Amino acid sequence: MIIALCPLGFERLRAPVSIALLCIFGISSSLSADEYERLEAATKRWLELEQRIADDKNEWKSQKGILNQSILVLEASIEELTRSADNLNQAMEIRQAEFDRNREVFESQEISRDFYADRLLALEERFERIRGLAPEALKEELDTARKKLDVADPAALGERAQILIAAFTRVEEFNRTVTLTDVTRRLDDGREVKVSVIYWGLARAYAVDPQGAFAWELTPGSDGWIWNERPDFVTEILELVQIKQQTRPPSIQLVPGEVAHNLEGGE
Repeated sequence: MIIALCPLGFERLRAPVSIALLCIFGISSSLSADEYERLEAATKRWLELEQRIADDKNEWKSQKGILNQSILVLEASIEELTRSADNLNQAMEIRQAEFDRNREVFESQEISRDFYADRLLALEERFERIRGLAPEALKEELDTARKKLDVADPAALGERAQILIAAFTRVEEFNRTVTLTDVTRRLDDGREVKVSVIYWGLARAYAVDPQGAFAWELTPGSDGWIWNERPDFVTEILELVQIKQQTRPPSIQLVPGEVAHNLEGGE
């Protein structure tokens, strides 16, 4: 006797499934119902197990395809990230080289700045000495330069240098020209008179009142300009002032004065 059992819905399997054939040879019709039911139940469990195995295999294949695609995407991403990292490394090396160059330039500029700051400080000290000795005709302009220096940023070396250059240029112009100005002079008796002062640069000056009653010779000193009365040269100094004022024709005037010249270049 041959008995063949096939699972229900076998045609719906997505992959080949082993067909369970139970061949029983020589089983007589005397097989009990209980034994037959147990055999049928065991066969059914075996077929269900085969079905689950087939489903798991199909699911694994599907998941494997997804995983393979994910691996390809990740590998491409890794390659892209690797290229980006290489580009970033190259850019970083370039930036580092630029930073090193900029740092060298900055250090060099700092050295130059310190040097020029020291030179500028020395010029300011010299300017202060000149300002303290400047005649009244020049001092007002130098005082204006001093005020500009006071409000300028101490770190703005260029701005401060321009102010000093302009001030020294004005001093040089004054020193190369003949300047006539009027000031008020207090006499020994307490009276104040208006006098005309003619500066021969910064080397010497002469002063006289309009009436020709008083005359002075001015020389620069350590505490300012020194006024020396020269009554013996009143006429000459007065005529010199009048020539500068263009109230009389030019003429040669002999006035007191000494010019010292050192052959080695000093004065």
